[in-house]
Amino acid sequence: MANFQIWRDPRPMCRMLSLLLAAASLAAAVADAQTWPSRPVRIIVPQAAGGMPDIVARVISGPLSQALGQQVLVENRAGDGTAGAQAVARAAPDGYTYLLAPTSLLVINQYVAKIIPYSPEDDFASVAMVGMTPLALVASPELNVNSLAEFIALAKANPGKLAFANPGQRTLPGMLVELLRIRTGISLMHVPYKGVQDTIAGRAHLSVQGIPAIAAAVQGGQLSALAVSSPRRLSELPDVATLSETFPGFEFNIWLAVVAPAGAPGNAIRRMNLEFNRVLLDGGAEQRLRALGLYTEGSGPPEEVDAFLKSERESWSRVVRELKIEPE
Repeated sequence: MANFQIWRDPRPMCRMLSLLLAAASLAAAVADAQTWPSRPVRIIVPQAAGGMPDIVARVISGPLSQALGQQVLVENRAGDGTAGAQAVARAAPDGYTYLLAPTSLLVINQYVAKIIPYSPEDDFASVAMVGMTPLALVASPELNVNSLAEFIALAKANPGKLAFANPGQRTLPGMLVELLRIRTGISLMHVPYKGVQDTIAGRAHLSVQGIPAIAAAVQGGQLSALAVSSPRRLSELPDVATLSETFPGFEFNIWLAVVAPAGAPGNAIRRMNLEFNRVLLDGGAEQRLRALGLYTEGSGPPEEVDAFLKSERESWSRVVRELKIEPE
């Protein structure tokens, strides 16, 4: 009898195998969604330990761990921030890695640096806003000015004679004052002082600082607070106007946000958004963070964070063009 070999089309079998694999993957994804988080979650802080963002992360991580039922680990990446951002951008998008990111990493860097090793817009998924970190413009009491309008009038009457303690033209304080100079037409003498003590001692006439650094000196009469960069007045300095009160439309937002690697599971992002907001609106955590200069109001869903970041990119791209900052 002749030997026969029956040829079978392998494609149906391959399709069946593919369907089985897809079903197994889907079942695993569903199981993970139901059990997330099933292991520790990490928050990467793109700065060395001890700085304000690091302390913020550690204040939040305790109650966040309790809420999630898993330990929330804080990991530091020392340097200019890009190493931490790159680490999160390249992390597995599994819902277990997050970045506590300042304004510079998610918005400003792409306009002032020629190359950054990540895409702020494409490599991250928005999770939550942590809070604003407003700056204050403070003057030496010897000037005898009590508002930004009075300081500008004095500067116009004495062009180039009032000294601004400038930590650098590409720093946030330097950019704020340069923007103010352009929009008001004043001329200031820039001096390379960094500390608020230089303004208290009269070696500089104007300084830009975070709220914790100046609140006690303002209340003690050692400094005159002229304006704050927050959207609304601050409870610590209720008589100090915002920048936008003096110059409508003048915004200079500085903040911290939380993002995940692009493609992170939606259920993990929504849960993290919910738990972050619960922690940030808790009275105890809110007061501890405010002492660090971080003002929390909670945030809406991740989609609102997306919209905020989009508007911030539009705003900061205009600022950088206005200041004529060339990428380095």
